[in-house]
Amino acid sequence: HSLPEEMKMPKRKCHVVVDSTVEALIGALRDNPRGVLIYKDEIDSLLSNFNRYNSSDEGYFLSLFSGTPFKYSRKSNNEHIFLANPYCSIIGTTQPGRLGEQFGGKRMMNGFSSRFLKVYPEIDKMPSWNDTAMPDSVLEEWERIIRKVVAATPSTDQEGKATSIELLFSQEAKLRVIQWKDEVNNKAYAETDSDAVRALCGKLETYLVRFCLVIQIMHCICGESGMDKIEPGTAELAIRLTEYFRNMESRIAPEIETGILDNRFTELLGNLRDSFTTAEAVREALQLGISESSVKRFLRDGGRGFVKKKSHGCYRKI
Repeated sequence: HSLPEEMKMPKRKCHVVVDSTVEALIGALRDNPRGVLIYKDEIDSLLSNFNRYNSSDEGYFLSLFSGTPFKYSRKSNNEHIFLANPYCSIIGTTQPGRLGEQFGGKRMMNGFSSRFLKVYPEIDKMPSWNDTAMPDSVLEEWERIIRKVVAATPSTDQEGKATSIELLFSQEAKLRVIQWKDEVNNKAYAETDSDAVRALCGKLETYLVRFCLVIQIMHCICGESGMDKIEPGTAELAIRLTEYFRNMESRIAPEIETGILDNRFTELLGNLRDSFTTAEAVREALQLGISESSVKRFLRDGGRGFVKKKSHGCYRKI
């Protein structure tokens, strides 16, 4: 028997997405309008696949940060998807030696790197093992909180669509946030010539507002305050959290800069003139054991921030 025409394909509800290809992610965002999380134990598996199959992948993730409305057409089944308010969080881990390749060069200049909040704790020695366990009461309380967050359902309009909840800043909280912008963030922006630092200043302003929203809602979920406005205490906590991530970025930036080039490409650039051609780079690279395709890809990607294209087949070192 054929299916009735009015039947709709069931939507796959989820919070965490495993398949992070753009097509799979867009399908998940369509079925989960409240947003999803991409979790990668090794974030390199996500970043290294950008632009492998579609040159617009990285650009899509750049715009996804701002929740930009997005239209997508699946040629396989002639499906057209419109995401009015896409939201996706990404969390993952990596090694310090991989930071340059993952977040350096062009990704530092175009704001891709500053879209990621980074944590780089000072660990001088390996922690010891012991048999201490998290108390069951703490685990149960945390599960209760998270389930309450997930179950929190916004109101719906007459058509059954979820309506958003708008939280405004209290006057005192608004003045505190403005003070931070004028006295801290604007000052940091004015005192640097680094495009990367300036890009970070812009993204931290976005994160500050988001931190205010998350902290206020969590206070409400835990019964510590209401959900009618952003309170002064919330703004203060959000500012402290924002400055924590600024400090983390300042610690991690040298790792990104020094890890951008491996020894072979460092030697390659050292052997080339300030201005050089593709043929000269290929000839020198072959002597260092670097394949022609690798060096051409290196040049095409802007030498990870160390090379600028002058004209077709001609480059100069920055």
